[in-house]
Amino acid sequence: MAEVLKEIQERDLGEYEAIKASDICTDEELRKLMVERERYEVKLLQSKKSILNYIEYIQFEKNTHKWVTEKETQRHCSLPEVKRSIIQRIIKLYRNGTQQFPQEERLWKSFIQFSKKSNPGQVSGVYEKMLGYHGDKDTVWCDYGLWAYEFTQQMKQVTEIFFRALKRHPSSEVINLAFFDILIKETARITKVNNAIDIMERQLGLERALLLYRNTKTKIKNVSYYLKLLERCEEPNYMNCTALLQKEIIEDVMKNFFAEPMVWDFLAQRELRGFNMIDLQEVTAQQVAELQEQQMQTEEGIPQESIWKSHSLKLRIELCFKVYEKAVAALPTEAMWSYFINAMLDLNQDVKTEGDVKRYCLAKAFNMGHKSQLMSIVHYQALVEMLLQSPNGLTQVETILQEALEYKKSEAAKIYELWMQVYSKAANESKFYEIFCRANKELGVTKCLQLWHLAIRFYEAYSEDHGKKLMVILQEAAKQTHPEFGTFRAYYLEYTMRNESLKKTRELYDEMCQMPPPCLELHKKMAEIELQAKTKSTNISRLRLCYENAAHYFGKSNTDVWLDLLKFERDMGDFKLMSVIYDRAKSTLDPELVDAFVTEYSLLKVLQ
Repeated sequence: MAEVLKEIQERDLGEYEAIKASDICTDEELRKLMVERERYEVKLLQSKKSILNYIEYIQFEKNTHKWVTEKETQRHCSLPEVKRSIIQRIIKLYRNGTQQFPQEERLWKSFIQFSKKSNPGQVSGVYEKMLGYHGDKDTVWCDYGLWAYEFTQQMKQVTEIFFRALKRHPSSEVINLAFFDILIKETARITKVNNAIDIMERQLGLERALLLYRNTKTKIKNVSYYLKLLERCEEPNYMNCTALLQKEIIEDVMKNFFAEPMVWDFLAQRELRGFNMIDLQEVTAQQVAELQEQQMQTEEGIPQESIWKSHSLKLRIELCFKVYEKAVAALPTEAMWSYFINAMLDLNQDVKTEGDVKRYCLAKAFNMGHKSQLMSIVHYQALVEMLLQSPNGLTQVETILQEALEYKKSEAAKIYELWMQVYSKAANESKFYEIFCRANKELGVTKCLQLWHLAIRFYEAYSEDHGKKLMVILQEAAKQTHPEFGTFRAYYLEYTMRNESLKKTRELYDEMCQMPPPCLELHKKMAEIELQAKTKSTNISRLRLCYENAAHYFGKSNTDVWLDLLKFERDMGDFKLMSVIYDRAKSTLDPELVDAFVTEYSLLKVLQ
């Protein structure tokens, strides 16, 4: 090892002499640099080196390169040989690191990123070596192809990379999309046409894009992939030259994915963006060629004319709406209606232009959606909010929600909740209570949990005027035997403590302890109340009762109730009882919970 280190030091001697001669650092700083390098080199010479050794050393050298660059700026000097030496050392470390740990994809990517800045000519070689170990990842192939296109602009090399990638990953959406992008970019690349060869190359790019698309049809069955292809074709530089390709993609998508709501949504949104289907159907190959020729001859390569006719915003909205109308007729599903209504809601985010048309389309969509019996609860909520802004809105809302109850029986609880929210905002207590009672009667109490929460919040907000009604609802909620209603018992205790006395609260607690089913929240809340009410003269037996009750009812399946009881006896009760409670817990808990409890108890003793 000593001989190797000596050889390394001799190799780096020229760099150290150059640094010293430049006077950019003190002798002590230079010595520190040498010592640090030697320390990293020693780690790499060890038999049990790790990937971390390489990463740390590489980062150290990058910091050193940055330090030298900063010194150059400060001292107004130039040290190209020193920086070149550091870069070569980093490259060597990357090469050795990737050779030692070829499965570390992150190290390869870091090597490539470094090479792109310091030595672009070697990037291709690094990618090729990386593919030997990570060729099973389509993203690596994709990154390689995209870099080759950006750096070399040599389509022959780029296509070779992508053809190899597709041979390995024929159904990769990532690779196909990236290659498609490059091919249509080449078709519309902004340069002047000097000869027939250029024209042929451009045409070849479009033909390759078309062949690539046709090849993927048998391999990729994900509809979103084809919609992404169409999105690429909509970009200004490509929208003319890809018109025939767009037509073919849309025809295939409608044939193969007719029942996908997102397809109809996409086509409707295309109309809104100005890509009219009638314009597309009328386009011819000759028209595309002529427009492409014109585009090639413009200085900036931006199309002066378009196969797409210019339509006003009003007409585009109307055409968009018509597509959605056809969509919900062809696919009468809640998902399709959601796309439709969401689109109309989005349009109405900005009503500064064509506001009347947008509002009319939204109102019509809501009306159609309601009549279809397929509108979602979320959209009923939006409709209700809109209607309540009109003079007779409340009457309309009542009618619509009543009809919705008939349409959507499976979601009746949500409709009743929305109905109650309407009366809550209107502060109409009598109607609010009427709907609350009606919902419980028709659906059963267990299906109305959220309505009970809503009712309690409402009556608490108006407790001064309707305190008795709140008490009645709390009493009824506490009597329910469904486990999820247990939280209401805890709240009933808290409400009683706030509005009456500790004595009354204790009596209520004792009464509710006898009610089935057992409720852990009840005991926790009473313990909290007892702790808050505790004074020096207070008998702690009531507090112990809360913890004992929790352990009695839930001690079989819950370790926390035992730990809470133990903490109570340790801090406020009788310390001597802890061992007895510990034994009770072990004999009561389910066997699979005992080990965890013992561990927690040990920590409890350590932290006491």
